[in-house]
Amino acid sequence: MMSRNRIVGQSIAGAGLLAVWLVSSVAAAELAVLSAGAIEPGVRPAAAAFEKQAGHTIRVTFNTAPQIRKRMADGEAWDVEAGDVVIAPPAMIE
Repeated sequence: MMSRNRIVGQSIAGAGLLAVWLVSSVAAAELAVLSAGAIEPGVRPAAAAFEKQAGHTIRVTFNTAPQIRKRMADGEAWDVEAGDVVIAPPAMIE
């Protein structure tokens, strides 16, 4: 089981990466985010804050790491409809 500090750290890191990418994508009206469920507590508030500030809609889908791995292997995660942003453990993305 992950420690609370590790989950919070990963949530902050994920939220930070999400914010950086979202700010650089100002032309998008709706962004799809595919995220590992473990960082949901950090992603939801970051997405809500960005929606409020930028006026863009963010659709977040949470999956387990194995589900994200399968979606990436199938090429689905890189389809704009499936996920403009993928947030997952570094080892899985590599």
